[in-house]
This record gives sequence, structure tokens and C-alpha cells, in this order.
Amino acid sequence: VYKRQDKAELLPLVELGLNHEQQHQELMLTDILHLMSCNPMLPAVREGLPPEAQTVAGGWHDYDAGEAEVGHDAAAFCFDNETPRHRVLLQPYSLANRLVTNAEYQAFIDDRGYQTPSLWLSEGWAMVQSQGWRAPLYWLDDQREFSLYGAHRRQADQPVRHLSFHESVAYAE
Repeated sequence: VYKRQDKAELLPLVELGLNHEQQHQELMLTDILHLMSCNPMLPAVREGLPPEAQTVAGGWHDYDAGEAEVGHDAAAFCFDNETPRHRVLLQPYSLANRLVTNAEYQAFIDDRGYQTPSLWLSEGWAMVQSQGWRAPLYWLDDQREFSLYGAHRRQADQPVRHLSFHESVAYAE
């Protein structure tokens, strides 16, 4: 039997445990997706089609150079790799007001993005070369993509998914 103050001390451990378990569940779904993608039948784990995201007209937000703080402020739960909070110096930049669509990423592919070394970080370019990357993971050659819903037609206006860090950087370049 715990005293009231002991329960308060346990709360951060319970919160950590729950968040840690959530990570395991996410990884399990990722592993199931990859395992099913290796099956030539491309079986579905879920019925129907993936839910569609709401898309908005494209636009950009411009930001000035300056100093910014990044990292968690530790006022609420966070994992240790989200700290310490620290300052970074930013150059001027622009961000889109929405996610990149499949059609926009297809244009990157059509514009020889996977054959243009200057767009890639050196480690990313090495992976493109050694692993033969030509499109995002789970894109199929026939305008379909694979998800937990099986193989389905890729929707041009939906957000592109399953990009690696290196693909994201190359696209941004």
C-alpha cells in the first residue's frame, strides 16, 4: 500500500512506461508493414482504404534569420533525446503551410531527383547508390503504394509517406 506522496513519486514512472509502451506499439506496426510488404501477395492488415488527409492550397511562410530555442523545455513528459533545450542560429528560410503531396514528390522523381548527387547529403547519396533507391519505400511501379491497407492506387493530392531523412533533405534542396 502506497502513501499519497508515494503515488505522486510514481506518476513520472507510470507516464514513462506508458509512453515507452506506445513506442513499442508503433514499432510493431512498422515491422508488420515491412513484413507484409515482403509478401508477393501484398496482403492487407486493415480493411478498406487509408483515411484521406485534408489538403489545402499551397503557400509559404517566410522566416527571418535569428536565434531560436530547440529541444523540450522539460515542463511535461519528454524522452531524454529531446533535451537539453538549446539555442541555434537560423538562416532565413521558408516553410510550406502543408505537407508535400505524392504528386509533388513524383515531380521530384520525374526531374531526376534520385539521379542528382548535388541534392543529397553524402551519406544519403551513398544509400541511393548502394540500395538502388528510386522512389519512397512502399511505392510500387504501377502508381500504387503499399500500406497496412494493402496495395492501393496512390492518390496524387495526399501527403507523401515513408520518406527517409535523406529523401526529405534531397527533396527540400
